[in-house]
Amino acid sequence: MIEDVLLLSDPAIIPDLEAVLKHANPRLCLSCIDTLDALNALDARTLDKTRLISFGGELIVPAALLNRLGGGAYNFHPGPPDRPGRYPSCFFIYDHGVQSEDARPFGSTVHEMAARVDSGAIVATDLFDVPADIDRLTLDALSFRSMLILFRQLAPALANDLAPLPRIDAAWNGRATTQRDFEALCHLPQDVTEAEFQRRYRAVGEGPDHALHITLFGHRFALDNRHAVPKVTVGGKNRQPAV
Repeated sequence: MIEDVLLLSDPAIIPDLEAVLKHANPRLCLSCIDTLDALNALDARTLDKTRLISFGGELIVPAALLNRLGGGAYNFHPGPPDRPGRYPSCFFIYDHGVQSEDARPFGSTVHEMAARVDSGAIVATDLFDVPADIDRLTLDALSFRSMLILFRQLAPALANDLAPLPRIDAAWNGRATTQRDFEALCHLPQDVTEAEFQRRYRAVGEGPDHALHITLFGHRFALDNRHAVPKVTVGGKNRQPAV
């Protein structure tokens, strides 16, 4: 029986995730881990009946810690198995566009955490058709909702059963994108065409954290053209989609 669950996620959505797990197991002890210091502090804890759950979290858990978790560790990834790595929605839109014939379904993936990011055995997926003319912010909102669907489905097993979750017949494929890949996508070449600009603009999205930028004459210029961010209702509250 699982006694403790460590949650790695955005602090803003932790209360909603905790409520789902507590409903599945009222006796569960829950801890929020949102910094590297908090993760490192686990070295002194006994983790024989502990499970770690990362819900769109960005912290990389050391392999030594993963091996000490009696209940294993699971990650909710905001992309399908063919989109491992960082910012899967951005690269999906950039690679396949919104009107092309080879556009694919998008979704979310739940997998065992391993030393290498987005490489562990897959235990669940949720896929949906991508609407036409979708932008990055809307796709993020849809993948966030998809992750919540899987979280609610798997909560009883995650909150109670010490045994590993059953694996499904699905495997990761494609190159895992990195933070460096995303930064390169955001950096516009000086000879960028209008078509390439529009392609990157749709893929990257808007706002101060993820704006396109260009360097001219030794100066960096960043796009700061914003619109309202889609919101997802979680437990009666409006939440921003997770990255």
